[in-house]
Amino acid sequence: MQNQRAILPYLSPARPRIFAHRGFAAAEGLVENTLPAFAAALKLGASHIESDIQVTKDGVPVLFHDDDLLRVAGLPRKVVELNADELAAVQLAPGVGIPTLAQALGEFPEARFNLDLKVESAVVPAIKLIAELGAADRVLLTSFSDRRRSRAVRLLAQPVASSAGSTRVLALWLAAKFRFAPLVNCLAKPVQALQIPTHAGRIRFDSPAFIRQIKAAGLELHYWTINDSGDMRRLIALGADGIVTDRTDIAVKTL
Repeated sequence: MQNQRAILPYLSPARPRIFAHRGFAAAEGLVENTLPAFAAALKLGASHIESDIQVTKDGVPVLFHDDDLLRVAGLPRKVVELNADELAAVQLAPGVGIPTLAQALGEFPEARFNLDLKVESAVVPAIKLIAELGAADRVLLTSFSDRRRSRAVRLLAQPVASSAGSTRVLALWLAAKFRFAPLVNCLAKPVQALQIPTHAGRIRFDSPAFIRQIKAAGLELHYWTINDSGDMRRLIALGADGIVTDRTDIAVKTL
């Protein structure tokens, strides 16, 4: 199973993988999910860019985390209420706007993107664009909704990497807890990675036993959002394949 998954180009770079969470937004003067934040992360040495897909009123996929503009831009408007031209006029910093998915993929043609489909309406336009640009080899599709992730993967004719949604992650944890390897293997088949926190309440996703069973099923493990160098070293030593971090600078120096 491991060799079969390894043929996907997205998972071919050397590990550990450093996922820049919304770009290097922790740097002074940079804004999350913008082209300058992505450029800064890649310049530092990030191997992947983590971002989020929302969609405009006229169906243009854009890279933005929230469903509204209040937190980042101070505007009480939802992304889906604005057409692409209206959204392009919103300035997050002087000369810096909200990038479309097409702009990001075009601006960084060699970069690998980890893309979280935030809303159902983003699936079709995002997949159509990824197919048109021939970018399936350099994206991983994810969503907290397993149904949304599955639909996106099915719509794309070319094989594409994806990570499990919340329901599948919990099912894998339960199967691993009871050491039911056949079920772990079955649940692992549709995806290539788990992108998870170290814990959720009393559930530990970073226990050596859980990690061993998930790795045995051929899945990669990417932990978020890890900003402490000691935690990064610990997780990689336990078997993690990647770290999702706000601090690309620390991750590059550490790993």
